Amino acid sequence: MNIHNADDGKQTAINEKLDDASRSIEKELRAAIDQWLGDQPIYWNSKWNVWVATSYDAVAKILKDANTFVRNMNKREGSLEFWGPNHLLYQGLDTREHRLWHAAHMQLTGEDFAEGIRKRVSEISYEVSTRLVNQGHAELVADYANMIPFLAGYDYLGFDPSDTSLKDTLLTQLPIREIWKHRIDVGDGVPLDSKIARDGLEAIQIMTSAMLPTIIDRRDHPRDDLISKFWAKGRELFPDWNERDIVSNCWSNIDNESKLAFRGLLYILCRNQELQSTLRSDLSLVDNFIEEGIRILSPKRTIVRTATKDTILDGQQIRRNDVIYAITATANRDETLWPCPYHFDHTRPDEGTSFAFGYGAGYCVGRYVGRSEASEAIKALLSVTSSFAIDPSKPVPKWKGDMYHVPSPVHAILQR
Repeated sequence: MNIHNADDGKQTAINEKLDDASRSIEKELRAAIDQWLGDQPIYWNSKWNVWVATSYDAVAKILKDANTFVRNMNKREGSLEFWGPNHLLYQGLDTREHRLWHAAHMQLTGEDFAEGIRKRVSEISYEVSTRLVNQGHAELVADYANMIPFLAGYDYLGFDPSDTSLKDTLLTQLPIREIWKHRIDVGDGVPLDSKIARDGLEAIQIMTSAMLPTIIDRRDHPRDDLISKFWAKGRELFPDWNERDIVSNCWSNIDNESKLAFRGLLYILCRNQELQSTLRSDLSLVDNFIEEGIRILSPKRTIVRTATKDTILDGQQIRRNDVIYAITATANRDETLWPCPYHFDHTRPDEGTSFAFGYGAGYCVGRYVGRSEASEAIKALLSVTSSFAIDPSKPVPKWKGDMYHVPSPVHAILQR
C-alpha cells in the first residue's frame, strides 16, 4: 500500500485551509518520515542491516505476534547494567514473568489511576506554567515537557515533596541517563567502556542511592503511594522481589517516553497561534488535539523486534534472528484509517488505533498516565498565557534522533 495516495480532491481542499505554520510543520514531519519508505511494505535496509516494516498491517502483525517477534533489548551491550540485573522486565523479555508484571503494572497505572492523578497534575502544571510566564520566556523541552512528567511522577510515587536535595539530584542526573538510554536503543547497544555508558552508569548509581532510603522505608512502612503498591504487588507475584526492582520501575514514572510526544505537541502549538486560540477558547478540545498529535508525531518512530524463527511476513522470507524495525511513524499514516494522513487535523475523529505508544504485549505501561499529564499541562499553559511562540533570538529547534525523533531545543516567548 502506498500511503501517499490520498484522494486528490480532499487533499486540495485541506491544503487551501492550511496556514503557513501548518504547511511548514507538515513539510518537516514528512521529510523525516519519507526516508524510511521503500518499494515494499517490508524491505531489507542495507544501511542498518535490518528488515524495515512501514505499513500499518505489517507493523500490526509484528507487534501482535509476541512469540515470533520479540524484543532483544536485554541482549544489547549495556542493557542489563542500564536497567539493573534484578529487574524482571529485562532479565527475560517476552517471558511469562515479564508479561505477568507488565499486566500488573498496567493494573496499577491504568485508566483509573491516570484519571485519579489529573487534579494533582493540573496543580503542578499551573504552578510551573505560572512561574514560566512570569519569567516571560522558557526552554519548553527542559522547563516544561520534561519537568511536568518528572514532578508528577515524583509526587505519585511517594517521594517527599519537600526534599529539594533529592529532586535536584534526580533532575541533574536524569538527562545523563537519557542519553545512554537512547543510544542503547540503536543497533547492538553501547560499549560499557564508552564515556556515554560510564557517565550513564554513574548517574544511575547516584540516583539509586538517593532513592533507596524512601523505597526501603515504604517496604517496611507502606503508604498510599505507587512505591508501596509496587512493593505489595511485586512480592505477591515474585518471591525474590526487592528494592532494585522498585528502583527499575521508578524510572518509567519520573522519566517516561510520553515526554517525547509532549515536546512535539508544545512545538506544534508554538508554531500555530490560530490553533492556540482555538484550544484556549475551548479546553475540551485539548484531548483530541493530543490524540492527533501523538499519531502524527510518533516520537518513538522505530520499534525493534527480533525473529525467533523462520517466517513469512507480507511475502518476505524472514530468518531466525533477523532484526526488524517496525516504523510507527509510517504506519500511523495509513490513509485508509486517517484520510490525508500527513495533515495535522486536531478535529480528526479518534477512530483508528495508532502505534505511538506501541501495541500488543509491549504496549507502553505509561500510555494513560502520559495522556493525562500532557492534557493537564497543555491546558494549564494555555490558561495562564495569551500566547507563546518560538523565540527568534534563540537557537532554532531541530528535529533530532533516529529511534526517537523530537524537536529540541524549543525556546519560547510567553505572554500573559
